[in-house]
Amino acid sequence: MTADFEVVRSELGIQRQYLDVGVGTVGSVLETVHNADTGVQAPHGRTSLRELLEGAIGETHALIEVAKADVQSLSWRISDLGYQVEELDVRLGSGWETL
Repeated sequence: MTADFEVVRSELGIQRQYLDVGVGTVGSVLETVHNADTGVQAPHGRTSLRELLEGAIGETHALIEVAKADVQSLSWRISDLGYQVEELDVRLGSGWETL
């Protein structure tokens, strides 16, 4: 039984790391895009195109920030679940040796 819980705990840790790395990567790429020149210049009636493009980039940035907060919350919940599994393992494990 302890081995089963160890597998669950290990898998939770791995998935949490994947989430943390993934959100970090997406955030980094989006930050680069957000800070980069859009390549659309204002002259010759392209002002509205530039504004639309920058607006879309800004909206995507805002959505990623919300998603990052959600992933952080999920990461904390996974961590908490890992602690609960560990606590359950300790509780269930005590006394098994005497059976």
